[in-house]
Amino acid sequence: MMIVIALIIATIIPLAALLGIYKLDLYKTGEFKYMLAAFGAGALAYFAAALINMPAGQILYPALAPVINPAGLHPNLAIYNLTVQFVAPVAEEILKGLILFFLVRRRKFTYFVDGAIYGFAAGIGFAIFENFEYVLGHPNAAMAVAINRVISTNLMHAAATATLGIILGLARFQKPARQALLSVGGMVIAILLHTGFNNLVTRVTSGWLLLYAVAIGGGAAGLIFFMIKHGLAVEKKWIGQTLGLPDRVERGEVIAVQNIEKVDEILARLDERLGPATGARIKKLLLVQAKLGIQRKTAEKMEDAKMRLAIQSQVEALRKEMETLRREIGSYAMVYVRATHLEELFSWQTVLATRLEQLAQQPKSSGPSMYDRLGGKLTSTDKKSDS
Repeated sequence: MMIVIALIIATIIPLAALLGIYKLDLYKTGEFKYMLAAFGAGALAYFAAALINMPAGQILYPALAPVINPAGLHPNLAIYNLTVQFVAPVAEEILKGLILFFLVRRRKFTYFVDGAIYGFAAGIGFAIFENFEYVLGHPNAAMAVAINRVISTNLMHAAATATLGIILGLARFQKPARQALLSVGGMVIAILLHTGFNNLVTRVTSGWLLLYAVAIGGGAAGLIFFMIKHGLAVEKKWIGQTLGLPDRVERGEVIAVQNIEKVDEILARLDERLGPATGARIKKLLLVQAKLGIQRKTAEKMEDAKMRLAIQSQVEALRKEMETLRREIGSYAMVYVRATHLEELFSWQTVLATRLEQLAQQPKSSGPSMYDRLGGKLTSTDKKSDS
């Protein structure tokens, strides 16, 4: 019975962490089906690594024995240490990361937030099946193993692959040579994080081991959380820069899109007048507008001409979807929403903060300021009076 409970813990908690990360994606730019694909790829990576790790360690050991086994440990133990400390991190991070190189080329991929979520999903897919191996392999300590892993090793696996996803998402906007360099660098960082963690848990024998492991796993996951929040803030700025009257998106709608996390509360006030079905369509419209703004900025930043064209076609598809939703919502409801002025439904602090951000993003004039022009006129007047 304890093993069953341990297996449930080893499954539910990592999945809950993944769901929490997915819910951070306020604009839902990350496709749920791609997240599932990344999760499945991570699970497959576990089985592939199980076939590769130990044989690779056995092959490498004879050449590396003088360096890695100066103390003369039994060869089987030395091979195990070599595999866990150095071979597994390389093999596992490459296998977990393969799916990301595919997903980052999808036209619906927008920014590194997507890469972080897909990478986190791949890491969790791997970690859950590795949990099963360790829990079933230690039946007398199943609960302790499950709990220890979900608060340390699982977070490390997820964070390492998410780090690669973030860097691949940033590299996507670069020219091919720089893309390749950043991609390799991202993989190296993921491998180093994994290598450091595995060396820690196999070399440290003090009672502080679990604390160290949790600190590394939790710290890495916390960094991913911070990066996702930062990415969302950047996407919010992009929306303010790219949405507007050319798409018939009024200021109130832009403010609503930029504060999408508060929209449910706002739409609840409109449901009594418009009905919940229309309210749901309005929320979907706002999400489509968010994706439209983000994808338009993505196309602007894209160096790869082929990818830029693919993203522009996605922008056009989003425009059509937006118009379809407007028709489904109906002219009366759209006029009512716009007449109500969505920004008036937000707190004045929210509207003020959003407007200040929008003003800060506007390009500064390259011409002389009002004071420069006034100064010029005064100088001209002085010269005339002198003459």
